[in-house]
Amino acid sequence: MASLLFLEGGKSTYNINVGVVQESKTLTTASQQYWAQRQAKTFSQLTRVQVDTSSSTAELDWIKFCRANTTFLDRLLWRGVDRLEKALRVYWKGNKTLSKEARRLFGKDAAIEILIPLSHIPLRFVVISPRSAELQIRTSDNADGVKAFQLGRPYVSVSWKGQGFFVITPTGEQVVMQTYYIDHPSLGHWSTDDVLPNLFADTVREFSAELDAVSTHFGPMLRLLNNRDLLEKIDGSLRRMRDSAEAWSLVHLPESQKLEILRALELFESCDAAAPRGLLLTGPSGVGKSLLGKTIAETVGRSFQHLTPASLKLDHLGGSGRRVREVWEEARRHQPSILYLDECEGVLGRRGAAETDAISTEIVQAFLAEWDGLDKSDRVWVIGATNRRDLLDDAIVSRFGWEMQIKLPSEDDRISILHQELKSAGVEATLPAGFSALTQGMSGRDLQDAAKTARRMAHPDPPTVEQIQEAVNKLRKGQNTRVSVHSKWENLVLDQKILGRLKLISGLLRNPEKWIEQGVSIPHSLLLEGAPGTGKTEIARTLANESGLAFHAATTADLKANYLGHSGNRVKKLFEMARSHSPCILFFDELHIVAPDRSLGGDDPMTREIVGQLLQEIDGVQAQSEHVLLIGATNRPSDIDSGILSRFSERLTIPLPDREGRIRLLSIFLAGRKLDFPLYNGAALLADLTKEKDLSGRDLRNWIASAEQSALVRAMDSSNPEQYVITLDDFLSVS
Repeated sequence: MASLLFLEGGKSTYNINVGVVQESKTLTTASQQYWAQRQAKTFSQLTRVQVDTSSSTAELDWIKFCRANTTFLDRLLWRGVDRLEKALRVYWKGNKTLSKEARRLFGKDAAIEILIPLSHIPLRFVVISPRSAELQIRTSDNADGVKAFQLGRPYVSVSWKGQGFFVITPTGEQVVMQTYYIDHPSLGHWSTDDVLPNLFADTVREFSAELDAVSTHFGPMLRLLNNRDLLEKIDGSLRRMRDSAEAWSLVHLPESQKLEILRALELFESCDAAAPRGLLLTGPSGVGKSLLGKTIAETVGRSFQHLTPASLKLDHLGGSGRRVREVWEEARRHQPSILYLDECEGVLGRRGAAETDAISTEIVQAFLAEWDGLDKSDRVWVIGATNRRDLLDDAIVSRFGWEMQIKLPSEDDRISILHQELKSAGVEATLPAGFSALTQGMSGRDLQDAAKTARRMAHPDPPTVEQIQEAVNKLRKGQNTRVSVHSKWENLVLDQKILGRLKLISGLLRNPEKWIEQGVSIPHSLLLEGAPGTGKTEIARTLANESGLAFHAATTADLKANYLGHSGNRVKKLFEMARSHSPCILFFDELHIVAPDRSLGGDDPMTREIVGQLLQEIDGVQAQSEHVLLIGATNRPSDIDSGILSRFSERLTIPLPDREGRIRLLSIFLAGRKLDFPLYNGAALLADLTKEKDLSGRDLRNWIASAEQSALVRAMDSSNPEQYVITLDDFLSVS
């Protein structure tokens, strides 16, 4: 028996005897050559079987044999019927009348035939009747004990009134199919099982020579029928291979991962002992884990159950466990089959954890019991998909036995996916070279959304390349709610050396894949130091906006939970989210508050937990391929934990603006306002007035806001909004 369960999580050992092919170097990709070689090998097998089948005379020989050598079945039946009266008389202690009547009634409607099993699943027989030489094949829906049937061996079946009564096996055993009960005033309660099966078993033994002849002559016919079945299977396999090859061409994974899955599927289909029992797919949302599960199901060509937490989690205790058992029973009935459990952390979460309720615990226990109850012959493959592996129960993870991380698509894959999704949206477009750099950090789902967005933007006309680019930028920056469109280089007032360094970092972040190929080190961390209000936060936002990266900002409130253990988990989730959107910027403002120096004697265990988890996650960011730029901002670097501080490879000090900087900032902040003085001249005058005050950009912005309030009060007092204008005196009055 066999089943494949798929749950929405090195080199394998492959058995050469099951036809696992080695990839050559002649085709474009390893997976393409895999399918080409499998199709070639299967087609070669098809040709050989066709030749054997077309040249066989087994069917004609079998029909001739049946015409001349199966009349013994009539003799066997009537010899048994004739003996029935004597056997019943002994059984009923001399009651001749009833014995004779029973023999007459049985003989009137009794029939006999030979059943020769052809296959177990489905259960099929060649049927031999006493007076028919035609080839008859019967299929049975009854799958109970199907593996007990010996293929190609004759079974004698006795029926009465068209209903199967009992079967005598090749070894002389009786298999009762239907029992009749009789209650008689003088004979009491008895059943047909007490006499008839034993009687005919003895009679069948007398015809063992004839049955052996049937078995011998059926051998060539069995090979012919098996070849015909094999031709149908091979033809279906070739069609499925063509469809599967096309389906897998739409799955964008590294070729090594594709081949590993395809070879495992091949072992699974062939019932090899090395076939997997589970596969845990991990990775961020939108990378195609569900598509991969459906493609596996299409490749196997068997039943597929797409399970979600909603389909398993019922409202009351007991119901969810029963539902799990029903799912497994369905899988066993239709082996091989696939169960795909999406977001499996929602129902297979760690028992005893704060996030796991009693119903989820019940599901985990029921699932473990069913999984452990699989026989070696059961082909049940459990596939789970999750983006929160850390929440899964440890026992569940161990049952999978095989884990595969699905990462964000590569540069080439992103372009292929975007072309594919544009075509699905009815758009034919040729994207220019280098377009893939604009799609960095986007998942397959993001690219699908971008294609649909571009189609909507241009409807009813096809979208231009510029509109597709606009849709991509819109999707990439869609989560940057804390980044203004005005966060641009021209609005930053910085020393040219610092600004140049920031622009260099931005250039590297726009296309880290290409620079890494050239051996260039991409920055992973940057600490911005300086007095409050010097624009450190705006610098981080501008880096994100100008680089086109996702921007995630974290504060102490985002990290500090109410219970010990939860804060570390929040830090972990934050970095996982950042990696899933890589390349991106992860920004920590007021870092000295988020990660204070532990050596100062602080007793807050939650803060120590946050700092400890931050250290681990920062090291993970620097070690993993997903590119995340960690930016910290502080005006008190000495208060930051030394371990955290040492993780920042680059530190930039953002000074207070000098006179030219103040003039530029005042010009930017005053632009668009109603003034009674020339913009630049007024900005220069105001900058000179603040020469001795060491004002930051925030201080200058607040000064302008106060002057604006003074002008508003004056306009309100005159009851004439048209007289509203900001004068230099408004600045002097609040200075």
